[in-house]
Amino acid sequence: MRKLDRDAQTLGDKLRALRRGQAVSMDMVEKETRVQRRYLEALEHGRYDVLPEPLYTRNFIRAYARALGADELYFLEQYEEECGRCDLVAPMQGPRQRAKFTRFFVWNKAIVVGAVCLAFFGLFSYLGSQVHSILTPPEVVVLRPTEAAVTDQAIVHVEGLVQGEATVYINGEQVVVGEDQIFSTEVDLERGLNTITVEAERRYSRRAVHERQVYFDPETKVTFNQ
Repeated sequence: MRKLDRDAQTLGDKLRALRRGQAVSMDMVEKETRVQRRYLEALEHGRYDVLPEPLYTRNFIRAYARALGADELYFLEQYEEECGRCDLVAPMQGPRQRAKFTRFFVWNKAIVVGAVCLAFFGLFSYLGSQVHSILTPPEVVVLRPTEAAVTDQAIVHVEGLVQGEATVYINGEQVVVGEDQIFSTEVDLERGLNTITVEAERRYSRRAVHERQVYFDPETKVTFNQ
């Protein structure tokens, strides 16, 4: 091997010192090796991130060394020391490959974290909707009597609809709900103003409460549909 500059330390420094010592231009090396100038310059400046896969980079180094009449093995060993064992079999060990792997790993980790967060968000949203559905009181529609009704009858017919499977109470007494979700019963009235309270609940839910005011006066001679 030709004598190198003693101050040269890196592979690139030694290649550049050897080339300049022989008064060989970069254009001459490019022509002799048929390696693109940008790769030759990357070798001289230690920019391994610009170079292709290690398999091709080693061929560039061999061609460069041959063009300068230098020992190919010496420069390949220098490359291994600086770059590490970064063959295609283990492409993650070289600087260029490590950088790629790091970017891929960070991006992949971000995707995984995002997917997990999205899954948890979906799960919590689903659980929240289920809890809300369980706790929400059932819908109740009181069909009869009408609000602020006046009657001369001592008994009033109470009827309504309830949503889904629910338990219905009228003035605190449980009443039967049919398969068609209709409930009905008769309520005794006292003279004067009566408050009829209709309540409905599902298991664990809050109660839905509706009230109807009915005024009973046997002397009014008023009759309404029951």
